[in-house]
Amino acid sequence: MRILVDGDACPNKTEIAALAKKYHIPMLVYIDYAHELVNDDYEVIQCAIGHDSVDLVMIKDVQVGDITITQDYGLASLLLAKGATVIHPKGMIIDEHNIDSFLMSRFIAAKQRKAHQRLKGPSARTKEDCDRFLDVLEKTVIKTSDF
Repeated sequence: MRILVDGDACPNKTEIAALAKKYHIPMLVYIDYAHELVNDDYEVIQCAIGHDSVDLVMIKDVQVGDITITQDYGLASLLLAKGATVIHPKGMIIDEHNIDSFLMSRFIAAKQRKAHQRLKGPSARTKEDCDRFLDVLEKTVIKTSDF
């Protein structure tokens, strides 16, 4: 088991790294070359700059049993298909029971944007979102491992 993080849009990397260290789990953070990230607590995987380049490398690298963190529902659906657990940065587990509704929401929003309709963006992450995320991540690590 490893923790794979879609690093371009994931907050709390420091807290995730502390949890990974606590449970002796390797952590990999995927970013593109347009971003710079150096940290001794986790491995940084730099990917080409381009549409979905980070996603494609994560999909190639993911293994059954890995815990992945992303807010990209398209990427989440592909990670699920490869046997990974997916957690949204707001603390939701994305699984086979809810991925279709997330993908449908994404599709509808894309159609609305194409029709030049103004959409409200996601709400800002709160301290409660952060706490829920870290709690869900730790419970997932414990449930998925032999601790």
